[in-house]
Amino acid sequence: MIAGAESILITSHASPDGDSIGSQLALYDYIINQRKKVELINQDSIPYMYRFLPGIDCIKNIETNAPKNKFDLAFVLDCSSMERTGQVLQLLDRKTKVINIDHHPDNNKFGNIVLWDGEASSTAEILAEFLLGSGWTISKDTAVVLYSAIMTDTGRFRFESTGRRTMELAGLLIELGANPRKISDNIYFSIPPAILKLTGNLLGGAQFYNDGKICIMEVSQAIMQKYGSSISDLDSLAEYTLYAKDVTIGALLKELDSTCTKVSLRSKDTINVSQVAHKFGGGGHRNASGFVANLSLEESRRELLENLKGLV
Repeated sequence: MIAGAESILITSHASPDGDSIGSQLALYDYIINQRKKVELINQDSIPYMYRFLPGIDCIKNIETNAPKNKFDLAFVLDCSSMERTGQVLQLLDRKTKVINIDHHPDNNKFGNIVLWDGEASSTAEILAEFLLGSGWTISKDTAVVLYSAIMTDTGRFRFESTGRRTMELAGLLIELGANPRKISDNIYFSIPPAILKLTGNLLGGAQFYNDGKICIMEVSQAIMQKYGSSISDLDSLAEYTLYAKDVTIGALLKELDSTCTKVSLRSKDTINVSQVAHKFGGGGHRNASGFVANLSLEESRRELLENLKGLV
């Protein structure tokens, strides 16, 4: 399908994360070397912690770089459904062939070709297997982006999805040039001072419910403006909701506007927060899911609590 395509799109879900970004860049390197016209286009901007990745400037935001022509082949990565791509969906038409590569358990198997593995730690793990299986030589830059993707989507190799093959692939990518220390430092230890101060504000406002088993943190538009941050800079902060002792479910609420709130859910052990995300039209994994609610910050907190209390 790549060989027969004139114009190729590589996209992923709105609010891109390490797995979606790293997977896009790895696939881009593979396709561009076949002398094909290919574009990387996403719904939202790149979070600050991934801007060090080689080739990152190739990824465009549809709001400022929407092409006029449609594509005849589209790779949709790390998405359980086509709708997760947001506005990028408008770049496809009925003639566009779609290849779906994903690891989310709730993937609805869209597309002409589906490369899906619900037990894979990440979409990058699936892509790494594909690239190795194709006999293609993985460059140092591709090793860096794939390692970054796998590391972040496994929670630094601590999620249950981390298996023996995950670690074997990580080791191979290190041999190919990925430097674990440098990658980890760039992603986790290079926080802009303004974001660090915002994090302090976030932690100071943490609220606990159900005997301390549920932790909810909130960020309003006013706070984001005060510290000069954007929504894309905050996604990694959701992990802080699980740091307190006895907390088993965490939620980070981010105000998009007075009537819309983005919610990131996290959980420990066997607690499945994805079922709550699905109720609100979202999705994800058992221990990491999210959704956007057409509710105010206060209303979102109230509705969310009612749904989370049944899980603990």
